[in-house]
Amino acid sequence: MRTLILILVFMLSFSSLAMPESIILVRHAEKHKGVDPSLTQQGIKRAKMIAQMMLPYEPTKLYSTNYNRTKATLAPLADLIDTHISLYNPGKLNEFASMLKQQTGTIVVAGHSNTTPVLVKILTGREVSIAEEEFDKVFVVTFEDETAKLKVHSSNQ
Repeated sequence: MRTLILILVFMLSFSSLAMPESIILVRHAEKHKGVDPSLTQQGIKRAKMIAQMMLPYEPTKLYSTNYNRTKATLAPLADLIDTHISLYNPGKLNEFASMLKQQTGTIVVAGHSNTTPVLVKILTGREVSIAEEEFDKVFVVTFEDETAKLKVHSSNQ
């Protein structure tokens, strides 16, 4: 019986270690009009600002939807930290959130004005919004005793 209790305590301790340090969520930067548009000059500038803003967090994994604007938003960061951008399906946010919670390190996720608030809500239980003309919000989710904490920052400088 004592061995079983020790095993359970060890497993519970290990599971709490398997949480990410931070999950940082951003909306893609400013984009052109059209189907799967690229970033505007202002968007390229913001993507570079986001990359610099993320460096102190020491990101270990990057995720983007499979759209030019989200991938381009994370591209400067991927170059700086010499890693690739993994793709996620914005239509399966519950599954994606569960997968994120099982990872370690700091994760940066680029999404959209309609998906990023949903992902924040799934991860934290908190309602947030992003207006169509807003590109500067940065949502930092941290976990303390498996409880999600949320801080909102701006990528404007």
